[in-house]
Amino acid sequence: MSLIDDELARAEAAAAARRQQLASTVVALQSRLKPSALARDAIGELKEVGGEIAQAGVDTIKRHPVTATGVIATLTAFFARKPLRRLFHRRSSDT
Repeated sequence: MSLIDDELARAEAAAAARRQQLASTVVALQSRLKPSALARDAIGELKEVGGEIAQAGVDTIKRHPVTATGVIATLTAFFARKPLRRLFHRRSSDT
């Protein structure tokens, strides 16, 4: 074998290795771009962000319990305004 034949053989081997590497990369990309894989990744991200938000909320409530209690009481009164109105309306009618 001549020097040119050796270089050609090395170049062909390198090209074959690169083709194999490219094929592996394409297979990996195809598996990551499947809708089910994308959905799984998105759900994982949402769980992580949701956990961080929940932890931040808990930390805030621990730092400001009186304010948190006031906010919760206000929201409860707002969402229960119709039953509360009926309750107080009945009591004023009864007297």
